[in-house]
Amino acid sequence: MLLEGYLELSGDVERYGDELNSLRSEAMELLLRGAPQDKPEEGARLEELKPEGRRIYVKISSGSHVRAGDALLRFKNLLATRLGPKYKLGVRRIHVNLLEITAGSGEIDLDEARKLLSGVAEVKEEGDAVRIIFSGLKEQDLQSRMVDRAVKLVKARAEAVAEAEKLAPFGTVLKQGRRREVKFLGEVAKTAEELGWIKRFPGRGQWIFSPPMAALVRAVKELIIEHVCNPLGFQEWMFPRLLPMEVFKKLSTYVEHLPEGLFYVCAPPRDPSVFDDFKREYTLKRELRVDLLKRILEEPSYVLDAVQCPPFYQYFSGEVVRLEDLPVKAYDVMGGWTWRNEAGGVEGIVRTNEFLRMEMVFLASPEDAIKIRDSVVDASIKLAEEVLELEWRLVAGAPFYLSPEEAGKRMIDISSTEKIPTLDVECYLPYRGPRETAEWLEVTAATVHRRFYVDAFKIREARGREVWTGCVGHGLTRWAAAILAQHGFNNGEWPEALREKIKQLPQPAKTVT
Repeated sequence: MLLEGYLELSGDVERYGDELNSLRSEAMELLLRGAPQDKPEEGARLEELKPEGRRIYVKISSGSHVRAGDALLRFKNLLATRLGPKYKLGVRRIHVNLLEITAGSGEIDLDEARKLLSGVAEVKEEGDAVRIIFSGLKEQDLQSRMVDRAVKLVKARAEAVAEAEKLAPFGTVLKQGRRREVKFLGEVAKTAEELGWIKRFPGRGQWIFSPPMAALVRAVKELIIEHVCNPLGFQEWMFPRLLPMEVFKKLSTYVEHLPEGLFYVCAPPRDPSVFDDFKREYTLKRELRVDLLKRILEEPSYVLDAVQCPPFYQYFSGEVVRLEDLPVKAYDVMGGWTWRNEAGGVEGIVRTNEFLRMEMVFLASPEDAIKIRDSVVDASIKLAEEVLELEWRLVAGAPFYLSPEEAGKRMIDISSTEKIPTLDVECYLPYRGPRETAEWLEVTAATVHRRFYVDAFKIREARGREVWTGCVGHGLTRWAAAILAQHGFNNGEWPEALREKIKQLPQPAKTVT
């Protein structure tokens, strides 16, 4: 890519030529961030910088990792942080005279490109190269990634075929642990209920866990902390579970794709007298008049947290962080239950409306975000394989906000883990049938969000450098279900690590009936 344009400031910048020259080397380093260290040509380079009056004219070349348009936006942020506080200068607007993309002729279908980009960009063929030339672009065009979307539209058929070989549906198995002997074929929830380990609560998808089940879930939690969280440097936090609407609205993909997956909370007024009729009806008739409650309660002002990590992003919302102070790695489990209106119905203790999970969440550089996510996945697999002796597999998972129906329509590139948004660790449940056809149970989902939550919550880096977030959800009740499905309910046959952690398994409370 080659970009030529200018930034217009609020005052004359020619007198600050020395300052701009000193910024140039800093900008060169900034524009390389995000490119592989062994391939600096994939980053961006500031080829020219020329102040004239209120304008700074620039020429930027780039590869594909840090694109020229993004590099210009980074440079704008750098100018704002340096010239603003010191000289009271702000960047008023950005104008791109020319943005030229050069690709090999085999990468672009020339006729298709001319048809699709008619009136948007000029498409030229020169020898073995194709040039796509945009002109007169504004900052909004760069922010909205209009150029990127246009280029995606015109990829050559040859490239599409090559890419198709790497594309796969969500749920594709990436690797798998060794087969283990099947010790138990019973259905977990049914057996646990018969033994008194769990008891149904009147609400849909809710259970009471009696002492043996509670002991198993606690042991799972402690083993994940010992084998995954602590070795990887995560620290314990406590997150709220009642999300105000002002936080919820920042989760745009969840709002757009899965609003039916949440429980909404209506706050009551603080005036006790408005409940007089409601209380009277119950006192006299022992009826709970929900119709009266509807008249009293406010409109929904909260949601019960379904994903557990938004408070972490809210903590940094509107704040400025330094890359040198990152990564920040947190885990939360003491906040309590998580709630989700499960799609496709509830099932035993593996698909419930109220469940226990541990959330690991992090803020880091792009490179570190990928490494952290993959390290957590590796540690979780090691826990399943070596400590809990479970049969597992790793699959390319769908992000939490996609419904199963929506995920089924999409394909992803599985050529490397950095291109896969979510990695799911799944365990085999023998009672569901043969390995090859049965639905395996997702126990851990590990996602890199890239800039999504950074932008949504307005988290800024001090020098305009890229920062990403990621999260990992461990379903504690699901891990427990996988252990029971594969090892059974005789704790004498459980893995040694579990027996040592629990010592003596407590017994459920007894009733005459």
